[in-house]
Order: sequence, then structure tokens, then C-alpha cells
Amino acid sequence: MYITLDGVSRQYDSVWAVDRVTMGIGKSEFVSLLGPSGSGKTTLLRIIAGLEKPTTGRVLIDGEDVTDLPPHRRGVAMVFQEFLLFPHRTVFENLAFPLRMLKLPAAEITERVAWVVGILSLGGLEKRYPNQLSGGQQQRVALGRGLVGRPKALLLDEPLANLDRELRQEMEVEIRRHQSALGIPFIYVTHNQEEALSMSDRIAVVRKGRIEDFAARTDIYDRPKTAFIAQFVGRSNRFEGTVGAGGRSVATRCGTTLALPAPLDPARAVQLFIKNEKLRLAPADGTDASHGANRLACTVKDVILRGAYADYILAFGDRELNASRPRSERAFLSGEAVIAHLNPEDIDLYDTDGERPS
Repeated sequence: MYITLDGVSRQYDSVWAVDRVTMGIGKSEFVSLLGPSGSGKTTLLRIIAGLEKPTTGRVLIDGEDVTDLPPHRRGVAMVFQEFLLFPHRTVFENLAFPLRMLKLPAAEITERVAWVVGILSLGGLEKRYPNQLSGGQQQRVALGRGLVGRPKALLLDEPLANLDRELRQEMEVEIRRHQSALGIPFIYVTHNQEEALSMSDRIAVVRKGRIEDFAARTDIYDRPKTAFIAQFVGRSNRFEGTVGAGGRSVATRCGTTLALPAPLDPARAVQLFIKNEKLRLAPADGTDASHGANRLACTVKDVILRGAYADYILAFGDRELNASRPRSERAFLSGEAVIAHLNPEDIDLYDTDGERPS
């Protein structure tokens, strides 16, 4: 592993903001630290950068223990949520500033700035000032200022949070492309699951200072390790209940019985999650019998269009369910009676403590 955190913790007074984190990041990996506000992900990033010193544990970069080294001697760069561009300096001067602090020769500064301008498509903007740039252009300059020193790793702390949705999605693609071309690790802090899923090779889900799971993005989404991840990543319907006498179904608190993908010990209290897109809909008149077990009689309360998809809010007894279906499928209208189908294989099942049953 190119970057290693070995039992890293950070305590503030009586609070452990980071609690015994051990993880390794490969030399060309894009890793996201994903978690809610206050989970410790930014503190973890600042420890890697050297802006915070761990209370316990070590940080290693390229085999070197850098725990006690200051930020400027670690060979990493950091891009913050705020662009932090000098308003009175041109694009060229903003990009050149960190190199001038290193007292590099003028010719090398010019060469490195030209390299960053080329890879970030900033050509023709070198003489402009930040207030003459769009939000996306300002973000590219901030990214370029991090890359111009040719760091061993780039650390990004929610750099797209201040951009509108369309521009943020464009920048997600750009950042991913640049990381792949540069071949250095990017460590990206975000609370936005869409950003993490679109860009990352692996995602570390951070909760209360600990790593809930650190796995490939597809595993984080498709096979969430804990109930917290199932609820935090993606949009899901949640049920609680008790395993029935035969061990193959759960009697839920909302009065329905759901078949399980595999047998469990009877009388066991469990919680179930079904992602919105796994909830299939069919007319209540029975004309579509192609779906299997776990049939729930519902009424469409509302339909929300989301481009190629439609989100259905369903009334099921005294609670609501949510389904997300392609608009290429049969459309349903508000007030229409439908059957929601849950395939047992699509259920993510956890004990009451949030862990998968052993």
C-alpha cells in the first residue's frame, strides 16, 4: 500500500474524532471517505495531510513514516471546499504561487504551470483573474494549484460542495479522468454518496470516527456490510420484524410477512432493507403475474419524475414505501392500486445491532 494508516486515532478533550483507523491505499487508487457531517472523515484527511497530529498511530507514505513530519515535507497536496484563490492574482500567478514558495527556477515554474494548464483545459485563461472565471474554471484552478507541485497524493476536502448540480457532475467526470491519467492516489472527502460512487475505486464509509467498511464501490452499494451503510448509501425501504417459526419468513411490525433469501433462527429480531429500485410494481388487477414472492398491496400517492426514472411514493397501510422505476416501464398514476413485489434475494438483512446475521 502506498499510503497506510496504522491504528490512527485523534482525541479532542473526551471525544474521539477518529478512533483506531487502519487502512491502506494503493498508488493509483481513487478512494473516497464517505460519511455524514461530524463522522470524522475530514479529521482523517487532515491527519494524512499533516494538518492534525494523531493522538495514537502512524501515517506512512511510500514506505516512510511521516507521522511527525510537517505538511510541506510529506509530498502531498490538499484542495479545500473553498477555492482559496488569490483574487488579485491571475490564473498563472495563482498556479505559480506554491512553486515560488519552493523557490523553483522561473523556467521550471513556467514549464509546470503550462503542464497543469494543459491537463486541466485552462488554456487562454492564464491572464484572467478569479472573478472573471466561472465556478467550474475556478475549481480547475484550485485543483491545478494542488497538482502543480506534482505531489505523491492529492487530498480533496468536499471540493465540489459549492457548485450547482450540473457543474458538479461535470467536475466529477473531470476529476476522475485526471486521477486516472496522473496515476497518483486521490483521497476524496464527501458526504455525497453520488460523488463517491461515481468517482471512487474504493469507498471507506466513516461513522463516529471509525471505518464502517472499506470496499469496492459496487460492494458498498450492492452488498452493504451493515445496516448503517444500507440506510446511508442509496435509498431503501426499511422493515423490522421477527423471524417466524419455520425460519424462512419475517413477520414485520407493519403486519405483513416477508419471505427470506435464506433460513434464520426462529424468533430472531431482524431489520430488512430493500433498495427503491429493487421494488417492482405491477397492476393490482393481476394482469402482470411475472413477479414472485412478497406481494404488497399499495396505492400510488405521488409520482416524481427524475429524467429517465420515476420515483413512486406508495401508501402501504399506515406507512409509505418508495419505488424507483425506469420510465420505459409501464407508468402508474396517483391514486392507482398496485402490487409491490420484493424478491427475497434483493433483501439486505441485519440483526438489531446493525450487523449481518452470522
